[in-house]
Amino acid sequence: MLLVDLSSAYLSDLRTRVGNSQYVNVKLRLEHTLAALSAQRVRDLRVIDVLKLRAERVNAGASNRTANCDVAALRAMLNWAVQSQLIAESPLRGIKRLPDGEANQVCRRRAMTEDETRSFLAAARVDDERNDIALADRRMKSRIEWRSRGVTFRRSSQAPRVPQTLLFEFLVSFGARYGEARTLAWADVDLHSRTATLRAENTKSHRARCVPISRAFAAELVELRELHGRVLGRDAKGRDHVFLSPEGKPLREDTVNCMRVFDRLLEAAGIARVDQIGRKLDIHALRGTCASTLARRGVGIAIAQKLLGHSSPTLTAKHYLRLELDDVREAIESAPSVTMPGRPRLVREELEERA
Repeated sequence: MLLVDLSSAYLSDLRTRVGNSQYVNVKLRLEHTLAALSAQRVRDLRVIDVLKLRAERVNAGASNRTANCDVAALRAMLNWAVQSQLIAESPLRGIKRLPDGEANQVCRRRAMTEDETRSFLAAARVDDERNDIALADRRMKSRIEWRSRGVTFRRSSQAPRVPQTLLFEFLVSFGARYGEARTLAWADVDLHSRTATLRAENTKSHRARCVPISRAFAAELVELRELHGRVLGRDAKGRDHVFLSPEGKPLREDTVNCMRVFDRLLEAAGIARVDQIGRKLDIHALRGTCASTLARRGVGIAIAQKLLGHSSPTLTAKHYLRLELDDVREAIESAPSVTMPGRPRLVREELEERA
């Protein structure tokens, strides 16, 4: 069987079972991997060729995890072919994964400290205010004037800029992924019970989860919805997105534009995007920041797991509880001392007698 035909059949079935982003990710990985292999048919696939290709990916700078994902996509396709009785067995059934623990990561994330989080959100609010002022100045300079029957008329764009602070606050305070926040609609938000429902079709696990929001955040959402009405020129409806771009458009699926704002806020807050040991901050790091903040405040890992939507608390602990040295030092300093404040009296007297 031709690999290209098998890939086409597999992707057709996969599309009915996974979300669009996962489908596109697998499709691109298969296209890249099959194009780099010389094999045309399933029977021509050799483990050694796949291992060489994986090694080339790592030598070119890819992480072990990325290389593993490339091979995993190919293996999943062949396993599906076996289950569908298209082939007798998978030629890659015995291939082993590369180690992909923290020591093998090319790019590692870190969580913000609580001071950094406060500074970051404060910088976001200042940034929104400055952009509002700049927009008002531009409107004054670009206003349109005309005369009719001796009367001067002036007109300028009245659509306000959509603030971005609430988007970042939602990510860092409630642990949502960017894709989940991007697709959140007003119909998913219950301001009375103060909850936001992340629909199954928009979550990575394809399971819906309900996120509680604070009273203060709910009050800000009320103001945001009123502002959306002025931006859209109509009342915001249930299907409209809660978080929009500064221009009032739906947020892009990729994070390119959002990262531009994110980097600007980090610089304004005086926070290094990459620390001295190479750990970085990005949009997804805000999710880890949420979990670490909960841990610092003594919230149980089971609650953090439920908020983040993980399938097990082990996954939450492994990937998202990134407590820093200062957190450990604070715990040690606040713990009761187990050392003796001085020499016991009997020992001290014995030493004096020997002297």
